Amino acid sequence: MHKIKALISDADGTLVDTMYVIRHGQYEASRRYLETNKISSEDIPDFETYAKIVNKVVGKPARDTIESTLREIYKDKPDILENIDFDKIAKSLGPIQDEITNSSVVGVYEGFTELMQTLSDNDIKFAIFTSGAPHHIVRNFGISLPELGLTQLYKDATMSDAERLSIFIDAFKKYYDLVDFTVVTSVDTVKHKPDPDSLLLALKRLDVQPNECVVIGDHTLDMYAAKNAGVSHRIGVTHGFDDRKQLATSEPTKIIDSLNELFKYIV
Repeated sequence: MHKIKALISDADGTLVDTMYVIRHGQYEASRRYLETNKISSEDIPDFETYAKIVNKVVGKPARDTIESTLREIYKDKPDILENIDFDKIAKSLGPIQDEITNSSVVGVYEGFTELMQTLSDNDIKFAIFTSGAPHHIVRNFGISLPELGLTQLYKDATMSDAERLSIFIDAFKKYYDLVDFTVVTSVDTVKHKPDPDSLLLALKRLDVQPNECVVIGDHTLDMYAAKNAGVSHRIGVTHGFDDRKQLATSEPTKIIDSLNELFKYIV
């Protein structure tokens, strides 16, 4: 076994608990759109129905998740489907999620701080590869980690998303004293999970080989991306969107229930 030189992780559902924000945000964006466009109340799904489908298709960029969810919901009602503007719903999502995101509904998972300390102590490089946008990373981690001093950064309209993400990356790397750290988001690649492009870009930025890293994620798409990238050490974690049975279908090399179990696989 090659020495582990890097840990590459998904973000939502793996490092930070944003499940409430994703589910409720996408539901609210879709519901408001459908109501505005005069879809009858009996044809608008309740939250439980919507969330059940989101759980199955989440992992792709938000716009794709919204479309996949609504196509499944209205698969027997093409008259509704053909008139839905998925792009418009997706554009409304950010402000809606910003409305509901706060320290009571997002936070890092247990073992996160200890994990960062382990990476620092052992000079292990770290990357996040996500289907989320830069705004989501800055907002979710900024609020979840107030110790970084970035809780309001995502609201700063004087900077671009790229500038805010750069500030986050620098602050995160410095605070946790990491030898190297990068974030690959949905804007960095054309193809997304389960395609390996985002993971391959993370490997390139960290200058490590697929057999020198561990990839962790909470969704089958994370595991498929890792497998497609030729990564030997693929770890699924069950505290996010997919359970143990679902994760097993994507052939992880290990399945764990919390970040506290990850340490023994990276050092």
